[in-house]
Amino acid sequence: MTLATKLTLMRVAAIPFFMLAFFFRAPGAPLEGDWGKALATLIFIIAAITDYYDGYLARLYKEVTTFGRFIDPIADKLLVSTALIAMVEYREITHTAAWVAIIIIAREFAVTGLRLICAERGQVIDASGAGKIKTTFQLTAIITTLCFLTIRVFLLSYNQQAYLEMLMKIYSPVIQGLMILAALATVYSGYDYFKKNWHFLD
Repeated sequence: MTLATKLTLMRVAAIPFFMLAFFFRAPGAPLEGDWGKALATLIFIIAAITDYYDGYLARLYKEVTTFGRFIDPIADKLLVSTALIAMVEYREITHTAAWVAIIIIAREFAVTGLRLICAERGQVIDASGAGKIKTTFQLTAIITTLCFLTIRVFLLSYNQQAYLEMLMKIYSPVIQGLMILAALATVYSGYDYFKKNWHFLD
């Protein structure tokens, strides 16, 4: 097993730890002292960083494998889908709409189905430019939301009301704006994948 593949599998292994930390307190519970959200943010950021380095190391050491090309996008989908579902569960504090999660997850199912069909015909679909842009928008939206949530926990825990009021003025608009951009990038990348590989279905 290559080093790049190990990093990819570590990203998958991080998912249950992210969930345990994020769900440390039930929806509706006070945010003061909820450092589980902060830990979940750190876990997600570290896992997201491995998304860059596994591909970089695979190319650097010329260890690009069929399994690696197959499992890498699946690991990305699992990580992003888990975070989105968790944030929708806590939408009162994350301001993440269910329709955004539905669009993103539905696209992932559709493209995964396309990949499986292509795999049966001996073709492995590599990540496209549109797919990488989609991932960038998704990770930016999720990480920003988690970081905002962590800052909110910190300010509430240490009774920094003045800074908290400043944060809350941009909290919802920024998160919702980034989520909409992520959804649009997701729709476009799905269209791009099917446009380029439709001949395998036709």
